[in-house]
Amino acid sequence: MTIPNYMGMTFQELHKAVVDWHYKRDLIDGSTDQAQLAKLTEEVGELARAIRNEKPLANYQTADAIGDILVVLINIAERSALDLRICLHRAYNDIKERKGKTICGIYIKEEDLG
Repeated sequence: MTIPNYMGMTFQELHKAVVDWHYKRDLIDGSTDQAQLAKLTEEVGELARAIRNEKPLANYQTADAIGDILVVLINIAERSALDLRICLHRAYNDIKERKGKTICGIYIKEEDLG
């Protein structure tokens, strides 16, 4: 697989490029949370289709769908004045000491086990 030119960018540079892309297309001030949630839902559907796909391109399609989801999440974070690193850090802090059990490949919090 050929590595695209953007692979030389840091995550921070790529993040800024995506934010700039959104501003240039009026997707920050000219959009709504509801519109971006609808787009996010569409992209998650594409991820679901890619995961179900057993063809040789499935890994490429999964990567593309995850990238699309990140693009929409960057939009939502920018529109809400949130830093993705802080969002991820908060989520990690919530889970790092979490007790529970993995059932059928899904981690269930201890308090949700019955």
